[in-house]
Amino acid sequence: METKDFTLHREGVDGDFDVTQYGTAGRPVIAFPEGDSSCASWGEGGMVDALAGLIDAGRVRLFCVDSADDASWYAGYAPADYRLTSLGGYFDLVENELAQLVRNKAPDAGAPIVVGAGLGALNATIAMLRKPSLYGGLLALSGTYDAAWVVGDAMSDAWRAFSPVDLVRGLGDNPLLVKALSGLQLAFVCGTGAGEEGGQTQRTLQGELEAAGVGATFEYWGADVDHSWNWWQEEARQLLPCLLEEGGLQRRHAASVVGDARAAAQSASADVAGTGERLEQAKERLAQMHDALAAAEERTKAEQQSVAEHAKEAERLAAAARDAWAEKDRIAALLEDAIRKGNEAQVEADRAAAELSSAQWIAGEAEAAVASAKSDQAAAEGEVARAEEAVEAALAREAEAKAQLQAVLDEASAKEPSAAAPAKKPAASAKKTAATVKKPATRKKPATRKAATGTKRTSRTRKASGGQGAAR
Repeated sequence: METKDFTLHREGVDGDFDVTQYGTAGRPVIAFPEGDSSCASWGEGGMVDALAGLIDAGRVRLFCVDSADDASWYAGYAPADYRLTSLGGYFDLVENELAQLVRNKAPDAGAPIVVGAGLGALNATIAMLRKPSLYGGLLALSGTYDAAWVVGDAMSDAWRAFSPVDLVRGLGDNPLLVKALSGLQLAFVCGTGAGEEGGQTQRTLQGELEAAGVGATFEYWGADVDHSWNWWQEEARQLLPCLLEEGGLQRRHAASVVGDARAAAQSASADVAGTGERLEQAKERLAQMHDALAAAEERTKAEQQSVAEHAKEAERLAAAARDAWAEKDRIAALLEDAIRKGNEAQVEADRAAAELSSAQWIAGEAEAAVASAKSDQAAAEGEVARAEEAVEAALAREAEAKAQLQAVLDEASAKEPSAAAPAKKPAASAKKTAATVKKPATRKKPATRKAATGTKRTSRTRKASGGQGAAR
Protein backbone atom coordinates (compact mmCIF):
# COMPACT_ATOMS: atom_id res chain seq x y z
CA MET A 1 0.00 0.00 0.00
CA GLU A 2 1.51 3.29 -1.13
CA THR A 3 1.47 6.22 1.32
CA LYS A 4 2.23 9.91 0.99
CA ASP A 5 2.55 12.66 3.60
CA PHE A 6 1.55 16.32 3.28
CA THR A 7 1.46 19.37 5.53
CA LEU A 8 -1.25 22.05 5.40
CA HIS A 9 -1.31 25.54 6.87
CA ARG A 10 -3.77 28.41 6.83
CA GLU A 11 -3.30 31.96 7.97
CA GLY A 12 -5.06 32.61 11.25
CA VAL A 13 -4.93 28.95 12.24
CA ASP A 14 -2.50 27.97 14.98
CA GLY A 15 -0.01 25.33 13.79
CA ASP A 16 0.42 23.04 10.80
CA PHE A 17 -1.78 20.05 9.99
CA ASP A 18 -0.40 16.80 8.61
CA VAL A 19 -2.20 14.59 6.08
CA THR A 20 -1.34 10.98 5.24
CA GLN A 21 -2.63 9.53 1.96
CA TYR A 22 -3.14 5.76 1.63
CA GLY A 23 -3.53 4.45 -1.94
CA THR A 24 -3.26 6.14 -5.31
CA ALA A 25 -6.59 5.36 -6.97
CA GLY A 26 -10.28 5.22 -6.24
CA ARG A 27 -12.84 7.43 -4.51
CA PRO A 28 -11.24 9.92 -2.10
CA VAL A 29 -12.24 9.44 1.53
CA ILE A 30 -11.36 12.08 4.16
CA ALA A 31 -10.97 10.48 7.62
CA PHE A 32 -11.15 12.63 10.75
CA PRO A 33 -9.17 11.25 13.71
CA GLU A 34 -10.33 10.09 17.12
CA GLY A 35 -8.53 10.17 20.44
CA ASP A 36 -5.10 11.78 19.99
CA SER A 37 -6.21 14.21 17.19
CA SER A 38 -3.44 12.89 14.92
CA CYS A 39 -3.57 11.78 11.32
CA ALA A 40 -1.97 8.53 12.58
CA SER A 41 -5.11 7.77 14.59
CA TRP A 42 -6.77 5.62 11.92
CA GLY A 43 -3.59 3.67 11.23
CA GLU A 44 -2.98 2.97 14.91
CA GLY A 45 -6.66 2.05 15.45
CA GLY A 46 -6.55 -0.62 12.72
CA MET A 47 -8.95 1.19 10.42
CA VAL A 48 -6.44 1.40 7.52
CA ASP A 49 -5.86 -2.36 7.75
CA ALA A 50 -9.63 -2.95 7.88
CA LEU A 51 -10.03 -1.02 4.60
CA ALA A 52 -6.85 -2.36 3.00
CA GLY A 53 -8.88 -4.51 0.59
CA LEU A 54 -10.68 -1.47 -0.82
CA ILE A 55 -7.46 0.60 -0.93
CA ASP A 56 -5.38 -2.08 -2.60
CA ALA A 57 -8.21 -2.74 -5.10
CA GLY A 58 -8.09 0.93 -6.15
CA ARG A 59 -11.61 1.61 -4.95
CA VAL A 60 -10.66 3.97 -2.12
CA ARG A 61 -7.99 6.62 -1.70
CA LEU A 62 -7.83 7.46 2.05
CA PHE A 63 -6.77 10.91 3.33
CA CYS A 64 -6.22 10.92 7.13
CA VAL A 65 -5.90 14.44 8.51
CA ASP A 66 -4.93 15.97 11.86
CA SER A 67 -7.66 17.72 13.85
CA ALA A 68 -7.79 20.77 16.15
CA ASP A 69 -9.55 18.80 18.89
CA ASP A 70 -6.74 19.45 21.40
CA ALA A 71 -7.26 23.19 21.02
CA SER A 72 -11.07 23.09 20.84
CA TRP A 73 -13.22 20.16 21.99
CA TYR A 74 -10.66 18.81 24.47
CA ALA A 75 -9.36 22.22 25.67
CA GLY A 76 -11.74 22.64 28.60
CA TYR A 77 -9.05 24.62 30.46
CA ALA A 78 -8.88 27.33 27.74
CA PRO A 79 -11.16 30.38 27.24
CA ALA A 80 -14.23 29.71 25.08
CA ASP A 81 -13.20 32.35 22.48
CA TYR A 82 -9.87 30.60 21.93
CA ARG A 83 -11.53 27.19 21.57
CA LEU A 84 -14.16 28.45 19.14
CA THR A 85 -11.59 30.35 17.07
CA SER A 86 -9.44 27.21 16.83
CA LEU A 87 -12.42 25.11 15.75
CA GLY A 88 -13.68 27.65 13.19
CA GLY A 89 -10.20 28.09 11.72
CA TYR A 90 -9.80 24.34 11.44
CA PHE A 91 -12.97 23.89 9.39
CA ASP A 92 -11.88 26.80 7.19
CA LEU A 93 -8.67 24.85 6.52
CA VAL A 94 -10.68 21.66 5.80
CA GLU A 95 -12.99 23.46 3.36
CA ASN A 96 -10.15 25.19 1.55
CA GLU A 97 -6.61 23.81 1.84
CA LEU A 98 -7.63 20.17 2.47
CA ALA A 99 -10.40 20.19 -0.15
CA GLN A 100 -7.92 21.65 -2.69
CA LEU A 101 -5.30 18.99 -1.83
CA VAL A 102 -7.85 16.21 -2.39
CA ARG A 103 -8.97 17.70 -5.72
CA ASN A 104 -5.35 17.93 -6.84
CA LYS A 105 -4.56 14.34 -5.90
CA ALA A 106 -7.83 12.83 -7.17
CA PRO A 107 -9.12 15.20 -9.83
CA ASP A 108 -11.44 12.78 -11.62
CA ALA A 109 -12.48 10.47 -8.77
CA GLY A 110 -15.61 12.29 -7.62
CA ALA A 111 -16.44 14.29 -4.51
CA PRO A 112 -14.78 12.92 -1.36
CA ILE A 113 -16.69 10.98 1.28
CA VAL A 114 -16.13 12.22 4.83
CA VAL A 115 -15.86 9.61 7.60
CA GLY A 116 -15.05 9.60 11.30
CA ALA A 117 -15.40 7.58 14.47
CA GLY A 118 -16.06 8.92 17.97
CA LEU A 119 -15.21 12.62 18.04
CA GLY A 120 -14.14 12.24 14.40
CA ALA A 121 -17.77 11.41 13.55
CA LEU A 122 -18.83 14.73 15.10
CA ASN A 123 -16.26 16.64 13.00
CA ALA A 124 -17.22 14.76 9.80
CA THR A 125 -20.91 15.58 10.38
CA ILE A 126 -20.13 19.26 11.01
CA ALA A 127 -18.07 19.39 7.79
CA MET A 128 -20.98 17.88 5.83
CA LEU A 129 -23.60 20.24 7.32
CA ARG A 130 -21.42 23.34 6.73
CA LYS A 131 -20.59 22.66 3.06
CA PRO A 132 -22.51 19.65 1.67
CA SER A 133 -21.61 20.72 -1.87
CA LEU A 134 -17.96 19.73 -1.24
CA TYR A 135 -18.67 16.11 -0.41
CA GLY A 136 -20.20 12.98 -1.87
CA GLY A 137 -21.33 11.19 1.26
CA LEU A 138 -20.93 10.73 5.04
CA LEU A 139 -20.14 7.77 7.30
CA ALA A 140 -20.34 8.65 11.02
CA LEU A 141 -19.51 5.91 13.54
CA SER A 142 -20.45 6.23 17.24
CA GLY A 143 -20.59 10.01 17.20
CA THR A 144 -21.97 12.49 19.73
CA TYR A 145 -23.93 15.08 17.79
CA ASP A 146 -24.94 17.56 20.50
CA ALA A 147 -22.09 19.94 21.36
CA ALA A 148 -23.52 20.40 24.86
CA TRP A 149 -22.53 16.80 25.60
CA VAL A 150 -18.91 17.71 24.84
CA VAL A 151 -18.44 21.26 26.20
CA GLY A 152 -20.90 20.99 29.12
CA ASP A 153 -21.51 24.26 30.99
CA ALA A 154 -19.58 26.25 28.36
CA MET A 155 -22.43 25.70 25.87
CA SER A 156 -23.53 28.92 24.12
CA ASP A 157 -24.98 30.17 20.83
CA ALA A 158 -21.46 30.25 19.40
CA TRP A 159 -21.02 26.54 20.16
CA ARG A 160 -24.40 25.75 18.56
CA ALA A 161 -22.84 26.68 15.20
CA PHE A 162 -20.80 23.47 15.63
CA SER A 163 -23.61 21.32 17.05
CA PRO A 164 -25.27 19.04 14.44
CA VAL A 165 -28.58 18.65 16.31
CA ASP A 166 -28.82 22.45 16.47
CA LEU A 167 -27.74 22.93 12.86
CA VAL A 168 -30.47 20.62 11.51
CA ARG A 169 -33.17 21.94 13.84
CA GLY A 170 -35.48 24.01 11.64
CA LEU A 171 -33.63 22.78 8.53
CA GLY A 172 -36.95 22.67 6.66
CA ASP A 173 -36.80 26.46 6.37
CA ASN A 174 -33.71 26.15 4.15
CA PRO A 175 -34.89 24.21 1.06
CA LEU A 176 -31.58 24.60 -0.80
CA LEU A 177 -29.66 22.94 2.05
CA VAL A 178 -32.31 20.23 2.34
CA LYS A 179 -31.98 19.53 -1.39
CA ALA A 180 -28.17 19.40 -1.17
CA LEU A 181 -28.27 16.96 1.72
CA SER A 182 -31.06 14.83 0.23
CA GLY A 183 -28.94 14.07 -2.83
CA LEU A 184 -26.18 12.51 -0.70
CA GLN A 185 -25.79 9.18 1.04
CA LEU A 186 -25.60 9.80 4.80
CA ALA A 187 -24.99 6.88 7.17
CA PHE A 188 -24.97 7.05 10.99
CA VAL A 189 -24.10 3.91 12.96
CA CYS A 190 -23.64 3.17 16.66
CA GLY A 191 -23.85 0.24 18.99
CA THR A 192 -25.99 -0.09 22.08
CA GLY A 193 -23.25 -1.55 24.30
CA ALA A 194 -20.75 -0.05 26.73
CA GLY A 195 -19.62 3.53 26.05
CA GLU A 196 -22.21 4.21 23.35
CA GLU A 197 -24.03 6.94 25.29
CA GLY A 198 -23.87 9.18 22.19
CA GLY A 199 -26.57 6.97 20.65
CA GLN A 200 -29.13 9.19 22.34
CA THR A 201 -27.90 12.21 20.34
CA GLN A 202 -27.98 10.07 17.17
CA ARG A 203 -31.68 9.40 17.77
CA THR A 204 -32.27 13.13 18.25
CA LEU A 205 -30.43 13.90 15.01
CA GLN A 206 -32.49 11.23 13.22
CA GLY A 207 -35.73 12.85 14.34
CA GLU A 208 -34.63 16.32 13.23
CA LEU A 209 -33.50 15.11 9.77
CA GLU A 210 -36.72 13.14 9.26
CA ALA A 211 -38.74 16.22 10.27
CA ALA A 212 -36.80 18.25 7.68
CA GLY A 213 -37.40 15.61 4.97
CA VAL A 214 -33.74 14.63 4.64
CA GLY A 215 -33.23 10.93 3.98
CA ALA A 216 -30.43 9.29 5.90
CA THR A 217 -29.57 5.82 7.16
CA PHE A 218 -29.46 5.24 10.93
CA GLU A 219 -28.34 1.89 12.26
CA TYR A 220 -28.26 0.75 15.89
CA TRP A 221 -26.24 -2.39 16.36
CA GLY A 222 -26.62 -4.83 19.25
CA ALA A 223 -25.86 -4.59 22.96
CA ASP A 224 -22.55 -6.43 22.40
CA VAL A 225 -21.33 -3.58 20.17
CA ASP A 226 -19.30 -1.17 22.29
CA HIS A 227 -17.39 2.08 21.74
CA SER A 228 -14.17 0.58 20.32
CA TRP A 229 -11.95 0.39 17.24
CA ASN A 230 -12.77 -3.30 16.74
CA TRP A 231 -16.42 -2.55 16.06
CA TRP A 232 -15.65 0.59 14.03
CA GLN A 233 -13.47 -1.54 11.76
CA GLU A 234 -16.38 -3.94 11.14
CA GLU A 235 -18.88 -1.11 10.62
CA ALA A 236 -16.55 0.60 8.11
CA ARG A 237 -15.97 -2.69 6.22
CA GLN A 238 -19.72 -3.15 5.79
CA LEU A 239 -20.90 0.41 5.14
CA LEU A 240 -18.14 2.21 3.24
CA PRO A 241 -18.58 -0.01 0.12
CA CYS A 242 -22.29 0.98 0.13
CA LEU A 243 -21.31 4.65 -0.05
CA LEU A 244 -19.09 4.00 -3.05
CA GLU A 245 -22.06 2.89 -5.15
CA GLU A 246 -25.07 4.86 -6.21
CA GLY A 247 -28.01 3.79 -4.04
CA GLY A 248 -25.77 1.48 -2.06
CA LEU A 249 -27.33 2.42 1.29
CA GLN A 250 -30.85 1.92 -0.08
CA ARG A 251 -29.95 -1.54 -1.36
CA ARG A 252 -28.38 -2.36 2.00
CA HIS A 253 -31.56 -1.23 3.70
CA ALA A 254 -33.74 -3.21 1.28
CA ALA A 255 -31.56 -6.26 1.73
CA SER A 256 -31.88 -5.83 5.44
CA VAL A 257 -35.66 -5.61 5.16
CA VAL A 258 -35.78 -8.67 2.89
CA GLY A 259 -33.45 -10.51 5.20
CA ASP A 260 -35.63 -9.62 8.15
CA ALA A 261 -38.72 -10.78 6.22
CA ARG A 262 -37.06 -14.06 5.26
CA ALA A 263 -35.95 -14.60 8.80
CA ALA A 264 -39.49 -13.87 10.01
CA ALA A 265 -40.95 -16.29 7.41
CA GLN A 266 -38.50 -19.00 8.38
CA SER A 267 -39.28 -18.38 11.98
CA ALA A 268 -43.03 -18.61 11.24
CA SER A 269 -42.59 -21.86 9.26
CA ALA A 270 -40.56 -23.26 12.08
CA ASP A 271 -43.27 -22.15 14.48
CA VAL A 272 -45.97 -23.92 12.36
CA ALA A 273 -43.98 -27.13 12.18
CA GLY A 274 -43.21 -26.86 15.83
CA THR A 275 -46.83 -26.20 16.63
CA GLY A 276 -47.98 -29.44 14.88
CA GLU A 277 -45.33 -31.40 16.69
CA ARG A 278 -46.26 -29.78 19.95
CA LEU A 279 -49.95 -30.63 19.25
CA GLU A 280 -49.15 -34.36 18.90
CA GLN A 281 -47.02 -34.18 21.98
CA ALA A 282 -49.89 -32.46 23.80
CA LYS A 283 -52.34 -35.21 22.80
CA GLU A 284 -49.95 -37.89 23.98
CA ARG A 285 -49.42 -35.94 27.14
CA LEU A 286 -53.21 -35.67 27.64
CA ALA A 287 -53.60 -39.48 27.44
CA GLN A 288 -50.83 -39.83 29.94
CA MET A 289 -52.59 -37.34 32.17
CA HIS A 290 -55.83 -39.42 32.06
CA ASP A 291 -53.93 -42.50 33.23
CA ALA A 292 -52.15 -40.46 35.84
CA LEU A 293 -55.48 -39.02 37.02
CA ALA A 294 -56.98 -42.49 37.53
CA ALA A 295 -53.91 -43.60 39.45
CA ALA A 296 -54.05 -40.43 41.47
CA GLU A 297 -57.69 -41.05 42.41
CA GLU A 298 -56.86 -44.54 43.67
CA ARG A 299 -53.95 -43.21 45.59
CA THR A 300 -56.12 -40.43 47.01
CA LYS A 301 -58.55 -42.95 48.50
CA ALA A 302 -55.70 -44.86 50.12
CA GLU A 303 -54.18 -41.65 51.39
CA GLN A 304 -57.51 -40.46 52.83
CA GLN A 305 -57.81 -43.67 54.85
CA SER A 306 -54.25 -43.21 56.04
CA VAL A 307 -55.03 -39.61 56.95
CA ALA A 308 -58.00 -40.72 59.10
CA GLU A 309 -55.81 -43.22 60.95
CA HIS A 310 -53.12 -40.65 61.46
CA ALA A 311 -55.73 -38.16 62.69
CA LYS A 312 -56.77 -40.56 65.47
CA GLU A 313 -53.16 -41.14 66.45
CA ALA A 314 -52.53 -37.42 66.36
CA GLU A 315 -55.47 -36.80 68.71
CA ARG A 316 -54.15 -39.42 71.14
CA LEU A 317 -50.71 -37.93 71.08
CA ALA A 318 -52.17 -34.45 71.49
CA ALA A 319 -54.01 -35.56 74.69
CA ALA A 320 -50.78 -37.08 76.01
CA ALA A 321 -48.97 -33.87 75.16
CA ARG A 322 -51.56 -31.81 77.04
CA ASP A 323 -51.12 -34.01 80.15
CA ALA A 324 -47.36 -33.70 79.87
CA TRP A 325 -47.60 -29.94 79.58
CA ALA A 326 -49.87 -29.80 82.65
CA GLU A 327 -47.35 -31.85 84.64
CA LYS A 328 -44.60 -29.62 83.39
CA ASP A 329 -46.52 -26.54 84.59
CA ARG A 330 -47.03 -28.12 88.07
CA ILE A 331 -43.36 -28.96 88.40
CA ALA A 332 -42.44 -25.50 87.18
CA ALA A 333 -44.64 -23.96 89.91
CA LEU A 334 -42.94 -26.12 92.58
CA LEU A 335 -39.55 -25.19 91.24
CA GLU A 336 -40.47 -21.52 91.24
CA ASP A 337 -41.60 -21.75 94.91
CA ALA A 338 -38.39 -23.58 95.87
CA ILE A 339 -36.31 -20.94 94.14
CA ARG A 340 -38.20 -18.17 95.97
CA LYS A 341 -37.62 -19.85 99.38
CA GLY A 342 -33.99 -20.46 98.54
CA ASN A 343 -33.59 -16.79 97.61
CA GLU A 344 -35.16 -15.72 100.94
CA ALA A 345 -32.87 -18.08 102.89
CA GLN A 346 -29.91 -16.75 100.98
CA VAL A 347 -30.89 -13.19 101.90
CA GLU A 348 -30.99 -14.17 105.63
CA ALA A 349 -27.68 -15.98 105.34
CA ASP A 350 -26.11 -12.95 103.65
CA ARG A 351 -27.47 -10.70 106.43
CA ALA A 352 -26.04 -13.02 109.18
CA ALA A 353 -22.69 -13.15 107.38
CA ALA A 354 -22.64 -9.35 107.22
CA GLU A 355 -23.41 -9.09 110.96
CA LEU A 356 -20.70 -11.67 111.77
CA SER A 357 -18.20 -9.73 109.69
CA SER A 358 -19.16 -6.50 111.50
CA ALA A 359 -18.81 -8.15 114.93
CA GLN A 360 -15.42 -9.57 113.97
CA TRP A 361 -14.33 -6.17 112.84
CA ILE A 362 -15.49 -4.55 116.15
CA ALA A 363 -13.75 -7.32 118.18
CA GLY A 364 -10.60 -6.69 116.22
CA GLU A 365 -10.80 -3.01 117.04
CA ALA A 366 -11.29 -3.82 120.76
CA GLU A 367 -8.28 -6.15 120.77
CA ALA A 368 -6.25 -3.46 119.04
CA ALA A 369 -7.38 -0.94 121.72
CA VAL A 370 -6.37 -3.32 124.56
CA ALA A 371 -2.97 -3.87 122.97
CA SER A 372 -2.55 -0.13 122.57
CA ALA A 373 -3.58 0.48 126.24
CA LYS A 374 -1.07 -2.16 127.44
CA SER A 375 1.62 -0.53 125.37
CA ASP A 376 0.71 2.91 126.79
CA GLN A 377 0.72 1.49 130.41
CA ALA A 378 4.16 -0.02 129.91
CA ALA A 379 5.41 3.27 128.52
CA ALA A 380 3.92 5.18 131.51
CA GLU A 381 5.50 2.79 134.00
CA GLY A 382 8.84 3.31 132.30
CA GLU A 383 8.37 7.06 132.52
CA VAL A 384 7.54 6.78 136.29
CA ALA A 385 10.64 4.67 136.90
CA ARG A 386 12.83 7.09 135.01
CA ALA A 387 11.26 10.03 136.90
CA GLU A 388 11.88 8.33 140.29
CA GLU A 389 15.49 7.67 139.33
CA ALA A 390 15.85 11.32 138.27
CA VAL A 391 14.40 12.51 141.63
CA GLU A 392 16.73 10.26 143.62
CA ALA A 393 19.68 11.52 141.60
CA ALA A 394 18.59 15.12 142.17
CA LEU A 395 18.24 14.52 145.94
CA ALA A 396 21.65 12.92 146.07
CA ARG A 397 23.19 15.88 144.28
CA GLU A 398 21.37 18.22 146.65
CA ALA A 399 22.70 16.36 149.71
CA GLU A 400 26.21 16.44 148.34
CA ALA A 401 25.94 20.16 147.64
CA LYS A 402 24.67 20.79 151.16
CA ALA A 403 27.50 18.75 152.63
CA GLN A 404 30.04 20.73 150.66
CA LEU A 405 28.41 23.96 151.81
CA GLN A 406 28.45 22.82 155.42
CA ALA A 407 32.10 21.98 155.13
CA VAL A 408 32.85 25.41 153.80
CA LEU A 409 30.87 27.05 156.60
CA ASP A 410 32.56 24.94 159.23
CA GLU A 411 35.94 25.87 157.87
CA ALA A 412 35.02 29.51 157.82
CA SER A 413 33.73 29.38 161.42
CA ALA A 414 36.95 27.84 162.57
CA LYS A 415 39.11 30.62 161.13
CA GLU A 416 37.13 33.65 162.45
CA PRO A 417 35.82 34.50 165.93
CA SER A 418 32.06 34.35 166.23
CA ALA A 419 30.41 37.69 165.87
CA ALA A 420 27.95 39.39 168.16
CA ALA A 421 24.25 40.08 167.86
CA PRO A 422 24.17 41.88 164.52
CA ALA A 423 24.28 38.52 162.69
CA LYS A 424 20.72 37.53 163.79
CA LYS A 425 18.77 39.61 161.32
CA PRO A 426 20.29 38.08 158.28
CA ALA A 427 19.67 34.65 159.80
CA ALA A 428 15.98 35.21 159.26
CA SER A 429 16.70 35.42 155.57
CA ALA A 430 18.60 32.16 155.75
CA LYS A 431 15.69 30.58 157.54
CA LYS A 432 13.35 31.67 154.76
CA THR A 433 15.66 30.17 152.19
CA ALA A 434 15.79 26.93 154.03
CA ALA A 435 12.05 26.94 154.42
CA THR A 436 11.57 27.14 150.65
CA VAL A 437 13.11 23.68 150.16
CA LYS A 438 10.23 21.19 150.42
CA LYS A 439 10.17 17.45 150.63
CA PRO A 440 8.54 15.63 147.76
CA ALA A 441 4.97 15.05 148.91
CA THR A 442 4.54 11.70 147.18
CA ARG A 443 7.77 9.98 148.11
CA LYS A 444 7.84 7.61 151.16
CA LYS A 445 11.32 6.16 150.72
CA PRO A 446 13.95 6.50 153.57
CA ALA A 447 16.32 8.27 151.22
CA THR A 448 13.80 11.04 150.92
CA ARG A 449 13.53 11.45 154.69
CA LYS A 450 17.28 11.64 155.11
CA ALA A 451 17.47 14.35 152.55
CA ALA A 452 14.83 16.34 154.46
CA THR A 453 16.85 16.11 157.74
CA GLY A 454 19.91 17.34 155.96
CA THR A 455 17.98 20.26 154.71
CA LYS A 456 16.98 21.31 158.18
CA ARG A 457 20.58 21.20 159.37
CA THR A 458 21.60 23.27 156.46
CA SER A 459 18.99 25.82 157.38
CA ARG A 460 20.35 26.21 160.90
CA THR A 461 23.93 26.35 159.69
CA ARG A 462 23.04 29.06 157.13
CA LYS A 463 21.32 31.04 159.91
CA ALA A 464 24.59 31.10 161.87
CA SER A 465 26.63 31.71 158.74
CA GLY A 466 24.32 34.50 157.71
CA GLY A 467 25.01 36.22 161.07
CA GLN A 468 28.72 36.04 160.51
CA GLY A 469 28.41 37.43 157.01
CA ALA A 470 26.34 40.28 158.33
CA ALA A 471 28.87 41.01 161.01
CA ARG A 472 31.52 41.43 158.41
